[in-house]
Amino acid sequence: MKIPHHSLYLLFLFCFCRPGEAQTLPRRAFFGVRMENITDETARIMKLPAVKGVLVSGVVPGSTAEAAGLQRSDVWLTLNGQEINSSAEGVAALRGLREGQKFRYTYLREGREYDREAMLKPFPVEEYADFDLQYGAVRSGNALLRTIVSRPKKNGKLPAVLFIQGVGCYSVDTPLDTNAAPVQLLNHLTRLGFVTMRVDKQGMGDSQGLPCGDLDFDTEGEGYRQALLKLRSLDYVDADRVFIIGHSMGGVFAPLLARDVPVAGIIAYGTMGEKFMDYFANSRRTIARANDMTLLETEEYVRMNCDCFQPYFEKGTSFADIIAAKPGCREYLSDLGRTTAFWQQLYRLDIPALWSAYPGKALAVWGAADYISVREEHRHIADLVNRSHPGQGSFLELEGCDHGMHTVASMQLAAQGQAAGYNPRVSEAIGKWLKGT
Repeated sequence: MKIPHHSLYLLFLFCFCRPGEAQTLPRRAFFGVRMENITDETARIMKLPAVKGVLVSGVVPGSTAEAAGLQRSDVWLTLNGQEINSSAEGVAALRGLREGQKFRYTYLREGREYDREAMLKPFPVEEYADFDLQYGAVRSGNALLRTIVSRPKKNGKLPAVLFIQGVGCYSVDTPLDTNAAPVQLLNHLTRLGFVTMRVDKQGMGDSQGLPCGDLDFDTEGEGYRQALLKLRSLDYVDADRVFIIGHSMGGVFAPLLARDVPVAGIIAYGTMGEKFMDYFANSRRTIARANDMTLLETEEYVRMNCDCFQPYFEKGTSFADIIAAKPGCREYLSDLGRTTAFWQQLYRLDIPALWSAYPGKALAVWGAADYISVREEHRHIADLVNRSHPGQGSFLELEGCDHGMHTVASMQLAAQGQAAGYNPRVSEAIGKWLKGT
């Protein structure tokens, strides 16, 4: 049995920095449209002359698109003379533009075509009354990566937290969605007196470099290492009280970073505690449980996933070659969103050994509705730390929390996409542990 993939087309926003801001890394431009592909059915209903362009399904207030006069139900046709015939083409056409640049565009409204010129506006920033937010950058290789540092309005050296996100290619710079889990968590910690830092991967948000999907594991990890070094060097940070919060794949990077850069503690939420292939098998069982598979269905699902993906993870064997040797794998193999090199480097990583060698305090947190990671692996992390350094490792299970730190009653409901907003129990538990460490 194959688990279906779910995807949403999210708001496309692009930006670069405001004139006069003291930043070495430009900020992305704020175009601000929601786009949908034009289909034969859409063209028929809207009486369009051809299946061309993209449908503007929404315009964000204050954006370039609003200032340019685009409206819901317009059909965007071209950008600087280049045809736009899909949402992906729209994203690609905007990628090279900068805030302050003029651009020409054509669109169709009620059967009439318009040709206009406009100027790109900058993306907004987060602002809070009770603490400061600083947009900066760190260099990793040839790329500058966007960092966002929150700073309590306090004097002296303060404890600090570096947040490392999960495996997906998404930005942690979300000023239009401050209800996002990382923002909620880090804002809570700032209000408790901690400096916090988040950093975008290459190709995400303002960050330069390769497209995120082209990064390997080691290159991504170097970006986090540079961010950690930068955080420790800030003159208002107590370098002896710097912590890492690793969410999902971030919890794998955390002990790897701590091997080279001292940290006072690690919180790993929804991560893996075994070597990758063992985690892969364990998590397929959890996914099967969340989807109410029978025992026989579960064993077949786990076996086929492991048999089909093993050659890819171990040797980089192409999906086409795997399917040619085992046609049944066609149902199970699918794009995992990252490079083959990324998965091969992760496959070779001895995750239990990293935790065994880690000398600091560790808290392994698992949400009871998390079907992506595995409860027992979080207990194993705490046990590994305690075997080498007694009393340093702790395990915490949080009821009503899913993999993304959202509120949901069960794995089954989480798998059905029924999770609500951010669960503040995550902030409370992590904040309490940090304050006591």
